[in-house]
This record gives sequence, C-alpha cells and structure tokens, in this order.
Amino acid sequence: MQTLDDLVADLLDRFRGDDQHPGDDGPGLLERLDHLPLRTRPAAAGGHAPPGSRPPTSLEAVSWSQRIKREAVLLDAQLRDSRRTQPWDRALKAIPPGAENAGREPEVRRIVARWHGTVLTVLGLRGPSVHFRHALCLACGQRTVYGRADDDRPRAWCVNDACEDGDTGEPARYEGNRLYLLTTNTTTGSTA
Repeated sequence: MQTLDDLVADLLDRFRGDDQHPGDDGPGLLERLDHLPLRTRPAAAGGHAPPGSRPPTSLEAVSWSQRIKREAVLLDAQLRDSRRTQPWDRALKAIPPGAENAGREPEVRRIVARWHGTVLTVLGLRGPSVHFRHALCLACGQRTVYGRADDDRPRAWCVNDACEDGDTGEPARYEGNRLYLLTTNTTTGSTA
C-alpha cells in the first residue's frame, strides 16, 4: 500500500506506482489526463496501444482532472483551516504535511487513494471496480462493498466512510481467504 506522499507524487510528479501497479516513471497521472498524447503507452511490439480498450475521451479525462484538482484545493484549505486557497499543484503538494498536522492522515490517505485509483481507471491502467450489490459488509452490515477481480489479486472493500474494521479502524477490506467470506454473507431479493 502506497504512502500518502507516494500517492501525491504519482498524481503530480512521476508515475512510479507500487508492486500491484508498477509505474513507468513517466509524467504524473494528472498530466496524463490533461494531455491526449500521454493517455496511451508504447506497446511491447512497437507503436502505441491503449492501456485498456481505448484512451478516454478528452472531455471525460479533463473533467476528472479538473474535479480532482478542485477537490485538492478545497481539501488543502480545509486541512489548513483557512478560507484562502492556493493553486492546485501547491495545494496537492501541501496535503501530506497538512494531513499530518491536522491528525487526519488515515482519512486523507483514503481520499487521495480514491483520486489515484480513479485516474488509473480513467486512463485504463486498471480495470473498473464493481458494486457487489448483494454482499453485506462484514464490519458495518451495509451493501456498500465494491471489488476488483484482477487476475493476480482479487479484492473488495467497503466504501462506507462510517465503516470501521475492528483490526484497523478503517473501512473494511477483503483479500485472500477473507474475500470468500463475502459470498456467504449476501442478501437475497425481497421476499413476499
């Protein structure tokens, strides 16, 4: 799992990634969203191949980029407890120390990780997540479980911010044997 500093660096400076999603040390993920030629990567056999099925449309990619930048500016101002904002790139760089000073590092890390994951999905570098609508979260009992069936690492997680796993104090995550517990904890349709 990447640190908050690593996530911000991937978004802003250079995409280095982690063990599950190795980066190519190319431009930051937000820059890739903003510039069409950066939305595809070179294919192994030469030429350019789309990371997923095809690169995102300009409007979709730029829309996500602007949304994340706007949220970063607002989050930075909130962490500093200030009504004044700063440019998005400075705000994004200021988020890790601001989260540490405000004592909100786990919460802010989840927010930035969601931005990071969204950008990877929009760029086609990672498949989309799927809502497990019949599965109940084992920690909070809500139907708020999403998952991704990557070949090497299937996993699921609860998106309910009020959910707290007894072990970590964060929303529940399901990997390995724990993932299979969700299949026995499902709801059925309405009974009449």
